[in-house]
Amino acid sequence: MRSGTEARRSSTASAAIGLTVLSGLLYVLGYALSRNLVTDHGLSPLQVTFLRCVVILVIGLAATSWPGNGMTWRRLLRPEKAWQQRAAAAALVVSNALAVLAYTLLSVTAASALGFTAPLLLALLGGLFLRERVSLGRWLGTLIGFAGMLLIVRPGGEASALGIAAAFAGALTYAVYQIFVRRLREVATTLDTIMQVALVGVVLLAVPVLADWRPVSLVSAGLVVVVTAVQTAALASIAAALHRGEASRLAPWQFSGLLWAMALDALLLHAAPTPGGLFGALLVIGGGVLAQTLKPPERT
Repeated sequence: MRSGTEARRSSTASAAIGLTVLSGLLYVLGYALSRNLVTDHGLSPLQVTFLRCVVILVIGLAATSWPGNGMTWRRLLRPEKAWQQRAAAAALVVSNALAVLAYTLLSVTAASALGFTAPLLLALLGGLFLRERVSLGRWLGTLIGFAGMLLIVRPGGEASALGIAAAFAGALTYAVYQIFVRRLREVATTLDTIMQVALVGVVLLAVPVLADWRPVSLVSAGLVVVVTAVQTAALASIAAALHRGEASRLAPWQFSGLLWAMALDALLLHAAPTPGGLFGALLVIGGGVLAQTLKPPERT
């Protein structure tokens, strides 16, 4: 019986790590496409975030009539622990808008470097607010992953102050969102999380976006749909991961997004990683493994 329980726990932990790594790939791809909507199609960062929320909300409301989908009007408008679910949604909406702004003002590399301070913040907040036992191994794993991230991106003195501030603020609000999701795992499903983000995003952003509306071409609209699909899948992946594993233990694995960024740069821009970048990738992976193997002592 004990071995079966341990096997299930191991399987759940592996699934959580896999989902976290997948979310890193999808987020990098989604933000790269969002950047294109701003720089090449003339939309604002708020408009990109608002349109994504509109697409999700419309699809979600249409799906309420499908039997067995789990989403109802009551569940959407009067969810359990409503203020916490909507606070989580607001944090993610703000984080998304700030991240799109940061990727627009900075290079993708610099924005990624600053944005990936979120795992460090998550490890800290997980210990403070979730009472997760953040072991020395988890702290070391997160710090080693952070060092690897710096070797990969080698952030320099480029960038506007607004871009830097947006990236850090986006990382902080994203970490806060993940803390809320972890606390709500008993009452809110991944679908609940996605729909609340869409609803809150539409409500929060409607006035500022409509006041500064920019034309949306057919091509832009199609790209918005693609971005929505990619980033919704990323959101679903990280929400599902946080339902299966502790936030502080998963934090180092979120640095894997930088590995995906390196791979995309090599594939799309033919930019081969430097030796320092490759060593940084090893540190990222090693940090994630270290955080898994060194467990906190049992409470007595």
